Amino acid sequence: MSIDGARALAAKVLTDEVLAKQINEAKTGAEFDVIVAKLGYTCSAAEFKAAFKEAKDKQPISDDQLDQAAGGLSIVGVDYAFVATETAMS
Repeated sequence: MSIDGARALAAKVLTDEVLAKQINEAKTGAEFDVIVAKLGYTCSAAEFKAAFKEAKDKQPISDDQLDQAAGGLSIVGVDYAFVATETAMS
C-alpha cells in the first residue's frame, strides 16, 4: 500500500463531495479497498485515515469556523438593556 496514494486521495476527498460520499459509504476495509481500487488509488483504510487527518489539520479555518471559535453571541440591544438596568439600580 502507499501513503502517497493515501495523501493524494485525502486531498481529493477534501474538495470532492461526491468522492467523500463514496468513501463514507464503505462499511468495511474490504469495501473501502474496492472503492479505492476503482478510483485508481492504492492505500489501506488506516493509511487513508491518517492521511485524511493530516490533510484536514492543514486546511485553513473557514470564516464559519472562525466565527464559532471566537465565541459569544451578539444580540442587538441586549447589552444596552443590561447596562441601562444595572445603572438604574445603582
